[in-house]
Amino acid sequence: MNRPEPERREEPMPGHERELEEHEEIAPTSDGAKLTLHRIAAHGSRSSFPPVILTHGTFSNGKLCRSLGRHLAEQGFESWIVDWRGHGASPAGPAPLDYERLALAEVDAALGHVLDSSGREQVFWIGHSAGGVLPFIYLAHHPAQATRFRGVVALGSQTTHAGRGLAGKLALGLGYGLTNLLGRAPGRLFRLGPDDESAPLMNQWFRWNLSGRWIGRDGFDYLAELAAVDVPLLCFAGGADRFIAPVDGCRRLFDAVGSRDKEFVHCTRGAGFAVDYTHAGLIAGKQPAAALWPRIRGWLASQAERPSAELPS
Repeated sequence: MNRPEPERREEPMPGHERELEEHEEIAPTSDGAKLTLHRIAAHGSRSSFPPVILTHGTFSNGKLCRSLGRHLAEQGFESWIVDWRGHGASPAGPAPLDYERLALAEVDAALGHVLDSSGREQVFWIGHSAGGVLPFIYLAHHPAQATRFRGVVALGSQTTHAGRGLAGKLALGLGYGLTNLLGRAPGRLFRLGPDDESAPLMNQWFRWNLSGRWIGRDGFDYLAELAAVDVPLLCFAGGADRFIAPVDGCRRLFDAVGSRDKEFVHCTRGAGFAVDYTHAGLIAGKQPAAALWPRIRGWLASQAERPSAELPS
């Protein structure tokens, strides 16, 4: 597939923040849900870069991605922040909902809406935690759709290595039992975030991590199928993230993706960072704003400006 090379843009002047405009749009999914997307872009100008879709993880919502979305918009990108159904401003929609139903419906709806609205052929996808897993569930089932992605950035995303060791396994087992006893996983009660998660979705996550195998409800082997996915990939793992997304789990997802252009970053003091990053610390707070966001922005810009002949097709 031939892709036009984007025009060069002028960098914002040091110390100057662009005037931004923000509004919400609704994207219907194929199964009857309605996603709320928060668009943030520089006022009165059209970006020469592909738009950027940003997604949160479990127990969270789009507010987690807002600071990064605004940062990218100030640098000339058009940001679209997605609230999963039942999170933030998006209504719950049809149930039951697990990771696979969520990914296949949500990713397709977000892609279609943003591409139609922007008039572009490709998007960047930035996902924190489960938000970085969703596009790979989608692409494992539809590897030809990789042509719609200019690149994917995954921040603390994994599916097989949470809760390592006996204490971790016990914590996962306790979470599994409480989730099914209550019929849901309450984010505030578990002190994990502002939004709840469905039992079917969390049951999949518990099973994947307890077994160490990323297998779909119909036996679909995601790690095997990802070998056919070729999309530029930038992965970050937190050095202090030892329960939700340990580095071994993030690395396993990274290694499974068959991309010819990919980079793995372990955010730890040993790699030159000021701190060992926690799971939430990969996207929230002063540390990622200072050290990770410029790196993400630079990677997005370099991918956007590559000649079409160098890109996966």
